[in-house]
Amino acid sequence: MAKKYKGQGTELFGKSLSEEALVEQWCEVEGQSYNSPASTIMYQILFVPMRGGTTDEAVVEMNVEKVVKVLDIYEERLSKSKYLAGDFFSLADLQHLPTTQYLVTACGKGDLISSRKHVKVWWEDISCRPAWKKVSEKAP
Repeated sequence: MAKKYKGQGTELFGKSLSEEALVEQWCEVEGQSYNSPASTIMYQILFVPMRGGTTDEAVVEMNVEKVVKVLDIYEERLSKSKYLAGDFFSLADLQHLPTTQYLVTACGKGDLISSRKHVKVWWEDISCRPAWKKVSEKAP
């Protein structure tokens, strides 16, 4: 969608080939290293109990450790740039919004974000964007 509507609104892939390459790299990090353990935490804490099961705390802890490792890398990166792919909001940042919102709010894992100075600033910035506020207000 970001490529289809390029030139309309925020340039989610940046403005150059090198910026686009960084966006794609950080999108892969999110997809391969962040989303899976974060989604597993969310599943265990939110959905297993909804289905009558019991949260497997060992699975939660194992995946928290994985998220911690990724967030430590994000902290290092965000100490050098405002956003993951550089000093511009991109698809790489956008992709983090849904899962991180649930981790912070519904799962009670906000300390994973708030305990890292640069990650906290980044999260506060991206989660306060007007479009995301509209979306998150309508989420269950």
